[in-house]
Amino acid sequence: MREMLQLLENLYLFKGLSQSDLALVEDISEMKFYRADESIFNQADPADSFYVIQQGSVSIDQCEDDEHSVQVATLGTGSHFGEMALLDSEPRSASASAMSDSDIVKISYASMVELMNSNPQIEVHFYRELSKFLCSRLRFTTLDLSYARSQNVELF
Repeated sequence: MREMLQLLENLYLFKGLSQSDLALVEDISEMKFYRADESIFNQADPADSFYVIQQGSVSIDQCEDDEHSVQVATLGTGSHFGEMALLDSEPRSASASAMSDSDIVKISYASMVELMNSNPQIEVHFYRELSKFLCSRLRFTTLDLSYARSQNVELF
């Protein structure tokens, strides 16, 4: 499954790992197919895996109530999602669904933690890169909130 290895190799979370380390990550990865509009997980579900889009697109939505949701992100090929609960073990903060027929790599938290516990170089690399990603996401959210506040002063 050369495509999966190439995807992992190019994903910054794993970029720079040796071929043997990448092969270990590939060994714990599972390819899943989702049809357009199929749910991948729902907000408030227990979280047990993170995902990497090999091909396709995914919508990340946050439910406001039983009838309304807000799309918070549209992700495409090469993007990952569902990684936050690996760090904090909290339930899903949003729902994810395929927007088109999609091939998605699923990596279980338990398998990833077990792999990292037995391979410190993978653990250090993964957590460092994940930390950088989450910092950039927070910076973007802060800028977005700042802009929204400047446009809608009465709401804040």
